Amino acid sequence: MANMPESYISKADEELARLAAEGERAGFTEVVRRYSRPLLLFAWGRMGSYDQAEDIVQETFMRAYAAIASFDSGYSLKNWLFTIAYRQIVSAYRKKKPDSLSEQAVGKLSAPIKDDSEWLWEVVGLLGPETHSVLWLRYKEGMTTAEIAGVMKKTRVSVRVLLHRSRKRLERELVNRPEITDYSHLFRNNVKLAERVE
Repeated sequence: MANMPESYISKADEELARLAAEGERAGFTEVVRRYSRPLLLFAWGRMGSYDQAEDIVQETFMRAYAAIASFDSGYSLKNWLFTIAYRQIVSAYRKKKPDSLSEQAVGKLSAPIKDDSEWLWEVVGLLGPETHSVLWLRYKEGMTTAEIAGVMKKTRVSVRVLLHRSRKRLERELVNRPEITDYSHLFRNNVKLAERVE
């Protein structure tokens, strides 16, 4: 990507999408450069496998490239890409037989804690795909409830309810773990799970 012209790097997402739709491959290359890592982290956190996450991101970009001409520049390119990735994750998750929460929790929670936020997201990953997705999009990607609703194809009200329930579910999971003596700082400092949703 070092050869990417500066003019593409400084362009807005929607302009890059327009250029890509007009056949300028460098426009889409810049989109891939910008969003590969955020999409990979999102997919990896949900799938628990780097290889599966890479496959999801690759499929996301292939689908986005194939449909770039139909992208409506009145919407956010970021949200559009995360919507495609989310659908791929849901599809992959349906094919995958997950372990039960209790089996996974025993293995994950008995490991040494290196970094609070890394460990916290591992716990979130045990709580199911919707819980992980809604919390990740809100706290890692900084999306609003309206943006999350668009990605997950839900109403804003259902996203607010899902966020509330997901935070409560995570808090219960943390409180019920004897390995954790003080979990409150995880809520305040790392993902701000106690804050009200706008």
